[in-house]
This record gives sequence, C-alpha cells and structure tokens, in this order.
Amino acid sequence: MTRAELLFSFLEQNHWETAKRIPLASDASSRTYERLIMGEKQAILMNSPLSERPDQFAYIDKLLRQAGIHAPEIMAFDAENGFMLLEDFGDQTFTRLLQQGADELDLYRQGIDTLIRLQQKINLPIKGVDLYSFERLMREVLLLPNWFGKYVVGGLSDQAVAEFTEIWKHLIQPLTDLPQSLVLLDYHADNLMITPGGDCGVLDFQDARIGPAIYDLMSLLEDERRDVSAEVRNNLIAHYFAARPEIDTPFVRASLPVMAMQRHTKVIGIFVRLYMRDKKEKYLKMIPLVWELTERHLSNPVFADYRKWLNTYIPKNLRHSVFQPTEDLQCSP
Repeated sequence: MTRAELLFSFLEQNHWETAKRIPLASDASSRTYERLIMGEKQAILMNSPLSERPDQFAYIDKLLRQAGIHAPEIMAFDAENGFMLLEDFGDQTFTRLLQQGADELDLYRQGIDTLIRLQQKINLPIKGVDLYSFERLMREVLLLPNWFGKYVVGGLSDQAVAEFTEIWKHLIQPLTDLPQSLVLLDYHADNLMITPGGDCGVLDFQDARIGPAIYDLMSLLEDERRDVSAEVRNNLIAHYFAARPEIDTPFVRASLPVMAMQRHTKVIGIFVRLYMRDKKEKYLKMIPLVWELTERHLSNPVFADYRKWLNTYIPKNLRHSVFQPTEDLQCSP
C-alpha cells in the first residue's frame, strides 16, 4: 500500500474517513499536520515519518499529562506507520495571541508557570529519555560553522573551526553541572497555546531530553521568532527563581546567558540547514534576530573569546542581512 492508502485506512479504522481535511502550517520537521472536521467534532492528524520518533512523542505526552500539563490527548496512534489523531487545541498560539494584542507579561507568565509545574512534578530519572549530554550540546553549536560558515561565509578554515570548538568546549562544560530536568527543547511561542478551556497547552516535545533546567526558560524568553521585551524577560526570570529557590544560585544565574547563547548558536546553523537541505525558506527571515540576540550577550566577559572569534571570521554585514545564497551554491548531500 502507498502511504496515502495507509493513511486513509488509519482514518477509516478510526471513523474519520469522511472528515474534511485542512492542511496546517508545517514546522521545522518533516511531519505534516491536518485539521479534521466532521460535524461538530475536530481532531488533528499528525503524519510523522518514524525517523521523527512519534513513539517518543506518545511517551512524553503521557509523562506530561500525568504531571498535569495540558499536552494533547492522543485519540488514536498507528505506531507502525507514524499516524496519530490528537486533541485539537485550536489556533490560539502565543504568537497569534500576541499579534492580536494579548498582554505579553500575562501570557508568558502562563508559559513560565507551566514550565515550573513540569519541572516540579516530573521527577528524575526518567526511563527511556536520553541525556542532553556535553557531546550533544557540542554537536549542536558546530552547526554554525558547518552550515552558516559554509553556505553564508563561503567556508571556514580548519583553524577557524578548531578555535571555535575549543571556545565552546570551555563554555559548555560548566552547563553539564547545572540542575537537571526534563527539557522539551522547543519550548517557544509557536508551541504554546491557550486551549479552548483557557489553560496553557504544550506542543512539539518528541525530542525531549534530560538536561539543564534553565534551557526551556531561555528558549521561551530569548525566542528567535519574536523579541521578548527586556522588562518581561527580567520579570519572568525573577518569577521562575522565586518558584524554584532551590536552584537560585549565582552559578545558575551566571549560566543563563551561556545557555541562551548555546541555543542561538545552534539555531543559526539549523535555520541555514532548513533552507539549504529542506528548502524551508521562512526560517531565513529569523536569522537576523538570532544574531541580534547573540550580540546582546557579547559584552559579557564570559564571551570575550567568542566575541573575538566572531569578529574575526563572521563579518557583521553577514549577521544582519537575510541570507540569500547564490544560484550556484549547492548543498552537499
């Protein structure tokens, strides 16, 4: 059977074969989503290649729901083929609500409170969830020289990459000593929603790992999709630590900008890769904001060597323009 036939069979088995199917915006993965409407009933159809770990989505979904976090109910799941019917949260993402004039502080506080609840209710260790290890954190930051360096700068020397690697080894090593929690990794305004019931719903968590608790905090407050105001960011960092005094230490506070910078660095590489490899152009427009978020931290003495490296190898004009590759620039397989 073709994949389309398998999908229709899945819908038929679950009595949704006559539903109206409306394609929804895709994310950075190869998953696709459709809204199913059948009379007064609605659901979300997720069509996921097995490489996107739909089984892990189902596992993390169960953990979150058991902890009182509003992750979507899984109504049906074909684990063999990667098809899933999910509870429909509607369209009220944080991003959309903010565009409609929602109060930034109030909305983001709901996101922070949900994160606090997650970290307080889900105890470690968690069987079947990988560690967000030093090696993984290093592989991620190397996406910048491997993709932005290659396809935007035009290639970096072995010496430049070696210097970059040494700088980031010293920055990342202390992060592995931070307090740990379940980390959802993509905890941002596009993946948080206000559900029809009025609470905060969470999406896109199949890549969750055990890692630094502050990762998701900085993912939300230093978001490549929209610039959170400094006043709101500072208010919510204080709110977070007031709820988690056991991890409010000078070391953890000093690690916030390093954790944010690790994410910004990998995201720049990921966004170039999404365009060059996957032809997802919309992410290119986000790169200048990620560079701006990066540069706000560069005056911090902890980044002195990284600032010097960037000024040597990544011209500022390339950081502040939307990347447009030349026609003859081809992505290596």
